[in-house]
Amino acid sequence: KVYRHISALLAGRLRNNNDALLASSFLSVKGRAARALLSLAEAFGEDVGSARILIHQRISQGDLAAMAGIARESLSRILQEWTRNGLIKRLASYYCLENKSALEREAEN
Repeated sequence: KVYRHISALLAGRLRNNNDALLASSFLSVKGRAARALLSLAEAFGEDVGSARILIHQRISQGDLAAMAGIARESLSRILQEWTRNGLIKRLASYYCLENKSALEREAEN
């Protein structure tokens, strides 16, 4: 039983590493940024109504850029565009995903 559990954990980690490698190699800069935000939403998000997800984890733009594997300046431009288009909002040090489905489409490109 212990070996099965360890095998499942290792397989999951390997799958996550493969996904991260593929994302950094083949996704666009916007896709990587969207994927990082969606990953945070999955781990720390809370549905606050109207399909909005508040990420209950303070994260700097530098940290988010590092998660996405892109320059902080590029991330800043992307976040500004998404804010103008109503995809996200910045509330203090927290992010709120206003349109998760649009971000998921960005993550696929």
